[in-house]
Amino acid sequence: MNTKSRRIPDASSLPVTGGTNRDFIAVDDSGDFSYHRSEGELLAAFEYVGEAACIIDRNGSAYRLALDPNRRLILGPSIGPVEFHWLRHAWTDAQNAHPEGHRIRRFYPVTRDEAVTALFETLALEHGPETAEGSWFLDINGVASHPSNLEEIDRLLTHQDLLKQRVRVKDPFGHTYRPLRRRRHWYLRASAGSNLYIEIPAPVASR
Repeated sequence: MNTKSRRIPDASSLPVTGGTNRDFIAVDDSGDFSYHRSEGELLAAFEYVGEAACIIDRNGSAYRLALDPNRRLILGPSIGPVEFHWLRHAWTDAQNAHPEGHRIRRFYPVTRDEAVTALFETLALEHGPETAEGSWFLDINGVASHPSNLEEIDRLLTHQDLLKQRVRVKDPFGHTYRPLRRRRHWYLRASAGSNLYIEIPAPVASR
């Protein structure tokens, strides 16, 4: 079983959801999830057929890798809709096993379509292309800013005491989070840890 962490290539824009520019999510043979902007990028990330346990497109269709007559990796035909309960449990297991790689924690989806949409959005925000400037919203004690990506938010929160200050983050898809710092080791200071972003109900707009 391959347990090495997978490098996810940089990208330059949010994924295109229509036309021929199909993007994919892959679950590898170690159970981790990765995001790929195109079929070519997906195939370049794997070395053998069994290395990808499941591949999912935005319609929720599942695929596996295959070999062409020249024994080159290709994307095989759809094997049907991805199984919802398996997908939700596999994603939860990946978050628990790789907490520093999957730091956006949304509410549990209740349907397969919700699960697929949430995965594409979350993985693209965590590891995919950078969003346009101003797509994120960060509020620290009533002071608002518009970071360009999650890494910039992490930098802005580095010296903030998340327990004592009111901090809210909204992603480009409209989901609101409360940052929570996770220490890598108990003997390190809190600022040395990584941030988890825990979804909370969106604030009700006042009339």
